[in-house]
Amino acid sequence: MFSGHSSRWRSFVILLVAVSAFAPAEVLAAKRVALLIGNEKYEATSQLNNPANDVELMKASFEEAGFDSVTTVHDLGRQDMVKALRDFEDLATGADVAIVYYSGHGMEMNGQNFLLPTDVQLKTDKDIEDEAIGLDRVQRSLEGATKLKLVILDACRNNPFEQSMTRSISTRAVSRGLARVEPESADLLVAFASKAGTVALDGEGKNSPFATALAKYLTEPGVDVRIALGKVRDEVVSVTNRGQEPFVYGSLGGAQIFLNIKEVNINITNNGEQLSPNSQSAAAADWQNIRDLADKDLIDAFLAKHGSDPVYKMLAEKKLKLLAEAEQMSSVTPDEIAWDALKQSTDAAALTRFLERYPDSKHKAEAEQQIAALEPQKGLNISQTGKDTQASRDCYLLAGEPQSMPGFVGVNFLKLDSARALTACAQAVNENPDDMMLVNMLGRAQDAGRDYVEARHNYQKAADGGNMYALTNLAWFSVYGTDGAVDVDQGRRMFEQAAKAGNAYGQASLGWLYREGYGGIAQDYDEAARWYQLAANQGYANAMATVAWFYREGLGLPKDLTQSLSWYKKAAEGGDVNAMSSLGWAYQNGLGTEQNYVEAKTWYEKAANVGDSYSMALLGWFYDIGTGVTQDYAQARTWYEMAANASSAYAMGNLSRLYDYGLGTKADAKEAVRWAAASIEGGDPAKLQELKSQPSNFTPAFRKEMQALLKDRGFYSGPVDGDFGAATLDAIDRLSRKS
Repeated sequence: MFSGHSSRWRSFVILLVAVSAFAPAEVLAAKRVALLIGNEKYEATSQLNNPANDVELMKASFEEAGFDSVTTVHDLGRQDMVKALRDFEDLATGADVAIVYYSGHGMEMNGQNFLLPTDVQLKTDKDIEDEAIGLDRVQRSLEGATKLKLVILDACRNNPFEQSMTRSISTRAVSRGLARVEPESADLLVAFASKAGTVALDGEGKNSPFATALAKYLTEPGVDVRIALGKVRDEVVSVTNRGQEPFVYGSLGGAQIFLNIKEVNINITNNGEQLSPNSQSAAAADWQNIRDLADKDLIDAFLAKHGSDPVYKMLAEKKLKLLAEAEQMSSVTPDEIAWDALKQSTDAAALTRFLERYPDSKHKAEAEQQIAALEPQKGLNISQTGKDTQASRDCYLLAGEPQSMPGFVGVNFLKLDSARALTACAQAVNENPDDMMLVNMLGRAQDAGRDYVEARHNYQKAADGGNMYALTNLAWFSVYGTDGAVDVDQGRRMFEQAAKAGNAYGQASLGWLYREGYGGIAQDYDEAARWYQLAANQGYANAMATVAWFYREGLGLPKDLTQSLSWYKKAAEGGDVNAMSSLGWAYQNGLGTEQNYVEAKTWYEKAANVGDSYSMALLGWFYDIGTGVTQDYAQARTWYEMAANASSAYAMGNLSRLYDYGLGTKADAKEAVRWAAASIEGGDPAKLQELKSQPSNFTPAFRKEMQALLKDRGFYSGPVDGDFGAATLDAIDRLSRKS
């Protein structure tokens, strides 16, 4: 939640928002099938109490979720059990989702898992393969499913034959519970009621704790299956007082998968047109996730949702226009257009979106190389519990806390792609539920997606497990009132706990409170500088950039432009984008160094490649004015358009002038006015003031088009004559106030 310092920092707009959950990715509408097997009436051993009830409970859950087929079978001998699996194999072929749920006895021998039909005798260990059903046979029944193959085993009870079987070979180990599995298929999950080597509990009610939690969460509308299984695990751990911990083995791809498609609204993000506590509107968040893709369908979907936002409507329409023009050039493909905007990017989420959207692009290898360069260093074990998996690396790549490991830049909260981070981190947590950093990052993904209930749950879980990043994120919830009442003092106490524990993020966050004098906290630059300095000494790039600002402004630290420049360089090398743009500003204006436009341009370009709209706009200004470069209006327009696409109102205002006077492009008064209006609605005070006080700066055609736009928006009813009288000026004011 913590936003880094910039000399152009703006106060956060805090709104308490009512959030409803919507599904942001592909929803599986095709065939979903399930086979539910309940074995409880065993012939040669003690009977079980719950399987029949558990099967009926799961049947009701899947049918309520709208599954196309739910087959239930009870008390099957081996022959009938094999037949049920064979019949289901045919049914599952071509289905998107296929699930086998089994409740009954199971066992493992020599690392292999077996489900026990009701007619097993198992007088010796030689009988197991002949009388029991191997887990691999169950998995084979799901092979024809295309998106998700899920095996759910409520079969981790004590093996009733463990003591009675005769051992023919002493090395045949028969252990309690089931053995861990490593599914080879990329779309197969195996969910155990209790992790490998442990046993599950039947519970005291009519259903097992595992089945009860499954029925509650697995088919929750709009919840990805990995998140649902994580909720199941947490509930079972809680209700059994940690006596039983479910576990999920296997992995899925990047797309979200929902078992319940009822009541799901297909949107790009998951709340209305309000600002979130991080000051980013839903339209801005959605635009960030599609602006680098040359995809007409996505932009049309965006317009259907956010067409009432004039700024982002214009950006989307502009993108559609560019795509239409590109379609007329047979040599230009959508992936080429998208790659042109990403070829120097360090935005892992944007590069991931590119690979998902254009898997056959000739630039696939380049995108993969750029992503690999952003991953945590090879050879560095990123897991706190020693299990380094691809899912955990993807979770770090898409939701990692900035500078949380040596040499790892991490992900700024406002750059976090919640949908993709959610799938990676949910899978990582399922694989490694005791790694509290992964749990915290799952909370970050949910936080960015405005699922504050689940974000708080995971932040709290990770904080209780000792993760100070999670404690700091929880503190921001209190400071901003993200999901309840604002309590800045409580947030400060939590920051202090994390800061005193040595967490650089907590130290910088505490420093921010004192620097801003936020929420009734007395402004204290000395105290702020002290905490920022502690964080900076640990290599926390955001804090280093803020220490540089303290030296530059002479607040909290003595004014020293040389020290300021040095700290900005350290922060920039650590990947802080504000430091990069601030270095550009320092070289542009000779702050702590000789004025050097070439060096300024270099740093602005580095910041622009990380997506900094301020730097893009200044690069446009360089070419616009001819500062440090040869004046080139076409190049200026390119940079201004990139900045505008990244929501820079300043760049929109300058684009308006270029289109008005035909600089670097054909003169187009209508286009000029659209950019000017977007600039005003985007909050640029300079363009607003220019329109009101210096209308002669604009061509007559522009002034008439502006009056026509104001009339179309319902702000003006006078003549369209280009004369900016009192009525026109009042209409311009109303336009700015509406934004």
